[in-house]
Amino acid sequence: MSERDDLRDMVRGLLDERASSEALRAAVATPAGFDPALFATVAELGLTGLLVPEERGGSGGEPADMAVVLHELGRRATPLPFLQSAVLAPTALLAAPGSVADELLPAIVEGQVRVAVVLGGPQGAVGPQTWAVDWTDNGAGGGRIDGVVGEVMDLPSADELIVVARSADGPVVAVLPFSAVRVESVTALDLTRRLGTATFDGAEVPADRVLARGPQAEQLVAVVLRAAAWGLACDAVGLAERTMEQTAAYARDRHQFGRPIGSFQAVKHACATMSVTVECGRAAVDTATRLLTAAVTREADVATSTAKQFAGDGAVEVCGSAVQVHGGIGFTWEHDAHIWLKRALLDRALFGSSAWHRRRVADAVLPVPAGVAG
Repeated sequence: MSERDDLRDMVRGLLDERASSEALRAAVATPAGFDPALFATVAELGLTGLLVPEERGGSGGEPADMAVVLHELGRRATPLPFLQSAVLAPTALLAAPGSVADELLPAIVEGQVRVAVVLGGPQGAVGPQTWAVDWTDNGAGGGRIDGVVGEVMDLPSADELIVVARSADGPVVAVLPFSAVRVESVTALDLTRRLGTATFDGAEVPADRVLARGPQAEQLVAVVLRAAAWGLACDAVGLAERTMEQTAAYARDRHQFGRPIGSFQAVKHACATMSVTVECGRAAVDTATRLLTAAVTREADVATSTAKQFAGDGAVEVCGSAVQVHGGIGFTWEHDAHIWLKRALLDRALFGSSAWHRRRVADAVLPVPAGVAG
């Protein structure tokens, strides 16, 4: 067995013990929406610092290592504010080294601080044309932020925010404390994640809390978007994989008319299609994981957007089929099938819809003929 296999076994064992269906339902019923003790254990195991270099206090892992963790969290539909704080925030901070990164990275690694990246517009769309947060310089290197960003994942549980704003000279990325923003919780279809709307009303940002400006900020945003698409794709494939396993097991055990329902052709076809969809999603994610590097490249952007839209659509298809195969019980609140489907739907929606990512791939690989408007 490889070290990555050991990592998978460790994370799966932890979640089997601490993130069962009963534990999940208990966690999402709390005001926080997750189990802080489980998050602390995840940090103690070094998982929150997996993408942080050893010289910065982290584990110095590779994207393939983090892919294992995200896959396992997806398998259990685990309600933890992990993707934002352990993937997106370190990605942003490492892309803009400075005093703010030196301050926050150790706290993130230790699990003492949770950070959310706030990017997009009021309806959660992430394209630059939808950004609704404005930056006004104060003449001393800092500035003021105004605007509204909606449907921000893990926002209610964050301590610090990395905010992307627009200015006359290009984007600005800055760090603000949670207390500087008015946050309203948003009721999400997915029970396992908490969303929020951030309203900025003249929030003051000192010069030493500015991470990046202009071209550097554009590159930072591109790297974060790529990491978000990849991370959600990892989650979606893990979710679809376990949903398929649970559904196939049910089809073998459930008897109707004196035989397992899995022996009926329609159910066989549904389970076979699930398996193919999961394998294709896994292949797309594996390709994206291999191409992830520190620099923004067209190949990596195409691969991550491809993985995001394929894994997102595939997970929704698999989870929807699972509800059908489970029959009447699959439509009940007491069964987990609705949890799987709702998680898949939010995986598909966050950080760019499938249509948005398909357009992104098309723009990257299909040249626009001269004289044709975009």
